[in-house]
Amino acid sequence: MTLDELLGLRMAVWGLGAEGMALVALARSRGVEPLLVDDHPGRVPGGVRTVAEGGVAGVRGSGHRPVLRPGDVPWTDVDVVVRAPGVSRYRPELLAAESAGVRVTTGMALWLEDHADAPVLAVTGTKGKSTTASLAAAILRADGVDVALIGNIGVPVIETYGHPPAGAYVVEVSSYQAADVSVSPQVVVLTSLAPDHLDWHGGVEPYYRDKLRLIEAGRPGGGACALAVSAGNDEAVHRTASHPHRTLYGPAGRVAVAEDGWVVADGVRLVDGTRLRVAGRHNAWNLCGAVAGALLLTGRVPSAAAVAAAVDGFAGLPSRCHVLGERDGRTFVDDALASNPFASAASIQTFAGRDLCVIVGGADRGVDPMPLVEAVAAHRPPASVVVLEPGAARLVDALVAGGVPAPAVRTAADVPGAVALASGVTPEGGVVLFSPGAPTPDGGGGYRERSRQVAEAAGLAPSG
Repeated sequence: MTLDELLGLRMAVWGLGAEGMALVALARSRGVEPLLVDDHPGRVPGGVRTVAEGGVAGVRGSGHRPVLRPGDVPWTDVDVVVRAPGVSRYRPELLAAESAGVRVTTGMALWLEDHADAPVLAVTGTKGKSTTASLAAAILRADGVDVALIGNIGVPVIETYGHPPAGAYVVEVSSYQAADVSVSPQVVVLTSLAPDHLDWHGGVEPYYRDKLRLIEAGRPGGGACALAVSAGNDEAVHRTASHPHRTLYGPAGRVAVAEDGWVVADGVRLVDGTRLRVAGRHNAWNLCGAVAGALLLTGRVPSAAAVAAAVDGFAGLPSRCHVLGERDGRTFVDDALASNPFASAASIQTFAGRDLCVIVGGADRGVDPMPLVEAVAAHRPPASVVVLEPGAARLVDALVAGGVPAPAVRTAADVPGAVALASGVTPEGGVVLFSPGAPTPDGGGGYRERSRQVAEAAGLAPSG
């Protein structure tokens, strides 16, 4: 479905955050007033409390139609609902709408349909998306391409409508956004696959299925997209083994980190990977993914000068294994966006050879903590752990059962207390790493708030 097709139907927009409101504004600019739906009508920006026709309590969105709660929507009056990424594809109200004949789509699905013939490089994966997308955009720009960096990284794709087309688009796509995609973009980079967001998707297999829909939807008229996959992630390699146009990158493949640390593409030495100012082999692989994506999009290896310029200009992204600085001889690292054990394990491995205390814990979404546990147990010198309450018991038990000595595992009531405790047990020259391995608990203010708390407790400037 394209945007023009959508605007010719009776439409609803469910979820009035940045992406939803951008779509509402776009529809209104075309003379269409959508039905507005949100789980929390009172939080809608600019909303004025009112009472809808029929006595249904709602909020009038910026002086237009009232905002309804999902349970109050007359689905028989709707042809299509555009859900925001945060609205689970598996919500019972959404399934009921489909049963009533309502089509379900997203802003990302609409945009990809409308840009099926455009030069689009989409980046997806469990972790590494934002770093890879940022580096890919920087490489293309340094090689003279007019690039729009959009999507899950911060700028809703809907906001590009009405603007002149870019020379190329680099789009970060989450599993939430990919679930309703009907057309694959020209190029996809898959950074990794590991269990995440299981409450939203309803299990590991639906999560992988929804994530991979971006790749498997297919190109217009049939055929497959060009695909770059990290050779360092077994799950991603396994699940894309049958793809006809797959390129591997990272520890092996067409774009790889050589034994001397240089990034090499098709035999061309591009840049010394040690110049990258973000630590960890996974970030070197993310750089390879960015190079591979640019190569597949343009049909040529990017220039060494462009790759070097992108590397030198990239200082890392906030809350992603970001070094806040040093205090009292200890290095403090904010990795608040590590919302699953797989991501935390990669960050822990980054500091091999250094004394380390890692702060973990968050909302328990039923994800197996073993990747995190194994990374802590394998760390040398032996690492310490501070586990955040509430609900620390399951993770503490897993750590001890996994070989982490019980005296090395402590608990703390909150983030400031955890930072203070970690600072006290970390020797000078060591690292205090906040890498929760789980989402922020409800009421915790989100990862940005936890990042702020870590920085404040350490007496350092926040990461971004």
